[in-house]
Amino acid sequence: MYKRLFPRVTAMVLAGIMTFSLTACGGDQTASTGTDGSQAAESTAAATDEESKEYQVGVILKTTSSEYWSYVMAGVDAAEEELGNVYAQVYGASSDTDYEGQLNQAETILNSGTKQAIAIAPLDAGMAATVLGNADIPILAVDTNFDGASTFIGTAHEDAAYQGGQYIAEQIGEGGKVLILANIQGESTSEARVSGYTKALEEGGCEIVDVQYTDGVGDKAVNVMEGALQTHPDLDAVVCCADDVALGAARAMSSQGLTADDIMICGFDGISSGVQAVVDGTISCTVAQDPYNMGYQCVMSLVDAVDGEELPEFIDTGCSVITPDNAQEYLDKLNSLV
Repeated sequence: MYKRLFPRVTAMVLAGIMTFSLTACGGDQTASTGTDGSQAAESTAAATDEESKEYQVGVILKTTSSEYWSYVMAGVDAAEEELGNVYAQVYGASSDTDYEGQLNQAETILNSGTKQAIAIAPLDAGMAATVLGNADIPILAVDTNFDGASTFIGTAHEDAAYQGGQYIAEQIGEGGKVLILANIQGESTSEARVSGYTKALEEGGCEIVDVQYTDGVGDKAVNVMEGALQTHPDLDAVVCCADDVALGAARAMSSQGLTADDIMICGFDGISSGVQAVVDGTISCTVAQDPYNMGYQCVMSLVDAVDGEELPEFIDTGCSVITPDNAQEYLDKLNSLV
């Protein structure tokens, strides 16, 4: 933002200096006055054009009907309000498994020709690459990366899950038995989290007894966890690729008289329900992304892309492990955003 503001102010200051010089000088300077006056007028016009410039950008989310994405939208709104000349239209599929719905949205928005740049959180990275990979406007990835995006704005998912896995490994110790509950099989974000968890747990000397998939749905996680408890009654921990999954696992455990004191539970995302569960002791921890910052940086980067500025390949929006020690503080922060 400041990079865009500085040239604008400089142009106006230079115009004022040149006008003052013309007023102070006379006589033989008359011939050059016309040229200098023309330059001053051009500088002022350029500054005015910069001030009146508007940006039309699109942000396509995985869905707009979940708590996590509401934080992303809050960040989008904050950047839009701060800049004042940006119109960021937000779209989202009906659910995070509505692949065709998101694909149709992307095609429609691109073909409309009304957006100067688009950012998308793809439900299917391959489909996003096919539809948007050869677009003639800047295309950015948010939350989930894909081939063809010039910049990825989001969490380093493998690194973030690694931090959560480290915390669990430290708590249960070497030899602990751990179940991984993933989201959608083959989906790049979920697989990156599984990889991060696996690396940290194995380094900590833990045994990963199984990796099972839940589609990121709490109700399905209940069923999967119930079966896992029968197969692996000696579990020490379960690490999950979403907070909803962690809450589903906790429900399954509760039905069998077990708590997070018996089997530790790690979530992922850091939504308010997950953080509240840490406060309450229902789950042990969660790896919190920063979706608000994700939405904010998304809009700022779209504007920079429209202006032709070179963006880094990856903009890390950060993460933190939420434990009983910091859960209430983080929950208060979340509640202030929406």
